[in-house]
Amino acid sequence: VELLEKLKEADADDDILVVILTGIGRGFCSGVDLSGGLLQENADTLSDWIREFGNPVVECIQSMSKVVIAAVNGVAAGAGVSLALACDIVLSAESARYFLSFAKVGMAMDMGASWILSRRIGSMRTAALTMSAECIDAERALQWGLSYEVVDDAELMLRTCEFASRIASQPLLTLGALKSQINYANTATLSEALDYEAQMQGMLMRTAQTQQLIKEFSER
Repeated sequence: VELLEKLKEADADDDILVVILTGIGRGFCSGVDLSGGLLQENADTLSDWIREFGNPVVECIQSMSKVVIAAVNGVAAGAGVSLALACDIVLSAESARYFLSFAKVGMAMDMGASWILSRRIGSMRTAALTMSAECIDAERALQWGLSYEVVDDAELMLRTCEFASRIASQPLLTLGALKSQINYANTATLSEALDYEAQMQGMLMRTAQTQQLIKEFSER
């Protein structure tokens, strides 16, 4: 609930261009708390809980106009992997581990993992990774396209902030348009994506900022 509130606050704040999501301590996110019997006691309402509290976080990250970067500083397990992959860009510390642990505890994927993984790494790798509950390291996550870059642990936040600053130096409307295009293309046909590209280009070209940036670039 608190995370969703913070994301919405960031999206509504014009002074914030990029959001960085990371973990405090030695891991990124261990997913749902399996201790204390909480899941078992609330088995009858788990589906409703996921729909009410879990899914809106993923939907907000994907739909908000601000760029969201996950700085995975250690182990991401279960829904923690889902949370990282919901972000627009993932940077991994060398110690990062991605553990799709759902099968280990007799559960299925949630918080968008089934949708995101299939599109990022294909259905066969998704099946192998989730059904075996294999833990993959930062290098394999990079090779498979689950992460953009692997960074030394001590440099992760410095590099993430540098990268975020580079993105934040770009026009806000353009960043929003690029994110919107990428998300739209995930479910669109080529024809639909082409039409949406034309729409976004037309919208941006009508702004004074784009007109000025084109003028400055052409005069270099």
